Amino acid sequence: MNVTEVKSKVMKKCQELTKGQTTSYLLKTFFIYGLISLSILLTRVLIARFYGIDSLGIFSYFWSLVTVVFLFASFGIPEALTQTIVKDPSKIYSTLKYWSIFSLPLTLLIILPLVFFEGYLPPGLILNFVLYLITYHLFYLSYSILRGYKRFFECSLFSLVNRLLAIFLIVISFLLGLPFNTMLLSFSLALLISAIWPMKQIISLIRLSSVDKNFQTISRISPTNRKLALKEFLGLSISLFLVQAGFYFLREVDMILIPHLLNFQELGIYSAHSSLTNIIRLIAYVFPVVVLPLAAVNKYKISTSLKKIIYLLIPFSLLILAATYWLVPLLYGKEYQSLWLPLVLVLSSSLLVIYSYFNSILAGENNFSSKYFLIIIIDFLISLILNTALIIQFIGWFGLMGAPLATGITVILKIIFNIYALNYLRRKNNVQLTINSHLKDKEEGLKNV
Repeated sequence: MNVTEVKSKVMKKCQELTKGQTTSYLLKTFFIYGLISLSILLTRVLIARFYGIDSLGIFSYFWSLVTVVFLFASFGIPEALTQTIVKDPSKIYSTLKYWSIFSLPLTLLIILPLVFFEGYLPPGLILNFVLYLITYHLFYLSYSILRGYKRFFECSLFSLVNRLLAIFLIVISFLLGLPFNTMLLSFSLALLISAIWPMKQIISLIRLSSVDKNFQTISRISPTNRKLALKEFLGLSISLFLVQAGFYFLREVDMILIPHLLNFQELGIYSAHSSLTNIIRLIAYVFPVVVLPLAAVNKYKISTSLKKIIYLLIPFSLLILAATYWLVPLLYGKEYQSLWLPLVLVLSSSLLVIYSYFNSILAGENNFSSKYFLIIIIDFLISLILNTALIIQFIGWFGLMGAPLATGITVILKIIFNIYALNYLRRKNNVQLTINSHLKDKEEGLKNV
């Protein structure tokens, strides 16, 4: 086989892997998330160089803790808003009403107890925590609406703008000699600017959806159908909250536990390595952004999808592994070096990508039902209980390396469970569709008699 034939086969394989509407969305979004991942890396390098290894650990702990608290404060409502707009843009007004009714009280309910109990945070960070939680709510609202209108590239772009603004403000804070706690306030300011920035585009999209023939238009839908039932919306919110929490607990619990089991210095080392291996995890973050809303209107083939992911993931993961061993001591310093931690982090992150894909399909395809609710509760509990218990035990046995090792084992179990659940629910849904079709045919037959 000559060079021309080999080149032709490689090009053909690449075309097969990248064809399809979803793949097109993923590649565009992945490009932006690649830049986001690099911005996260730069953010952590700057904090480590400007403020030290302990401050990097505190920053990572703060970031993970506020992410988990936001999940409970938002309770899946922004995700439900996205799903609803994807299926029917005319329901944007009712979903925004539900967001305003539930999100603000939930946020206050979460924030008020935290104001009077600072033991969960290092000293002086409560103001940062509250401000970041509020501005994150506003940013995620804009982000969710753009996703609902399938503007995946744009919403990811605004997320990148947020990161770049934060980097700029970190440098300014350091040059002005501001302390670490004051510097952290820049993240809330960056979020606020990024939340307001896309408002003009969002307003245009909402107006366009009522007149453009490419949208499900308000003029073609009866007034009763424009409204989304409260029960339906809350059911969707709860189910999406459980799905989202099940994923984010895998990502954030290790960062929250490490300072309590070891110290902030160890978390700083862990954060430095994960800033590079997170480039793999960014694929896992892209799937909920793109695949979850699209799965509401598409059905994906499990085996074909898995092959595509593995073909793309293996060489990419090996490249990141090599880069981690080389770049961590170069960017952060020799004191951050570790022999086995990068390998285990890369394996864990690669498995998380596969899990994220199937979990996004599972969440996108299914409406709220008792069987689906039981499945996502089990998936959530695996993340909350099993992963937490394994991390605590494995850190006791293996030290810092035990955290990604525990998460990797948990993710393998969740992948198996999600594939089984997806096939099970598809069979159940197909049976129900067949029954409904027979009943409809029978009714039509009786009408004709």
